[in-house]
Order: sequence, then structure tokens, then C-alpha cells
Amino acid sequence: MTSIAAQTWPYVMRSIDRLVAVAFDELDAAGRAWRPAAEGANNVLTIVNHMISNAEDNLLGTIAGLPVQYDRQADFETPSTDPAGVKARWARVNATFEAALPGLDDARMLETVQHPRRGPVSRLDTLVVVARHAAEHLAHAELTRDLYRAHVAKSGATR
Repeated sequence: MTSIAAQTWPYVMRSIDRLVAVAFDELDAAGRAWRPAAEGANNVLTIVNHMISNAEDNLLGTIAGLPVQYDRQADFETPSTDPAGVKARWARVNATFEAALPGLDDARMLETVQHPRRGPVSRLDTLVVVARHAAEHLAHAELTRDLYRAHVAKSGATR
């Protein structure tokens, strides 16, 4: 029988894989850095860096129990602009979590653990939050990409 973590993981992974592709395969540097003219809007670069950091913190830290340093504010103030570096970071988080999956049987996923910001929570709840968060940020990035493309088309700017 496949564990609930193993069944859920591909959905999370595909959302983040797609988010990284939107940022680095579908947009150039100008598109990654562009932000909509709305108060508090983020660019795609910030969104992808934040999602990878959040996944690392929740998947590796809270669920797998590995040591993680998480500085949420850095994702917004100084996001990494290096495509190879961001892709490599995601590949590392992905591989590390996949290596932890065999130890995450259903009983372990239902255990309550201490989340650094949410307090006591089950590993399963944390995985569901990561899945939802990844899907939300994927949609956010795709919409920002589409708005950027419309902005370029309207302004006649070159990509």
C-alpha cells in the first residue's frame, strides 16, 4: 500500500516544477523581474523563491524533521536571480524530500509535530498546506506572466 505522503507528493512536485518552468523557461530576466502595478504585488522571481523556501521549511523541516534555516523576509527582499541556482535549489529540496518519503508512512504522517509558526500540527496537515500553497503560487505566477505579456504587447516593448 502506498502511503498518503507518497500519493500526495507528485501533485506538490508538479506544481513547483511548473512554477520553476514559468519563471525560468517562459520568461526572460525582464519578465521575471516585472511586477503588476498593484500595491504589494510580487514578481515571478519573488514568488518562485518564496515557494521553494516555504517548501523546504515545511517539507524538509516540519514533515521530514531535518534542520532548516528559514528567512521568509529574504525571499521578498533579496530573491535569487540565478536560474541555475534556483533550479538546483529546487532539485535539492525535491530529491531530499523524495529520499525521506519511505520513512513517512501513514502513522507518521498523522503524528502531531511542532510547526515553527503554526504550533502543533500533523505532518499530513502540513503537506496539504504545502500542496495548496504551491497551487496558489503557480496560479499567481501564471497570472503575473500573462499580465507581463499583455503589458509588453500593449506597450510595444521588446521581450
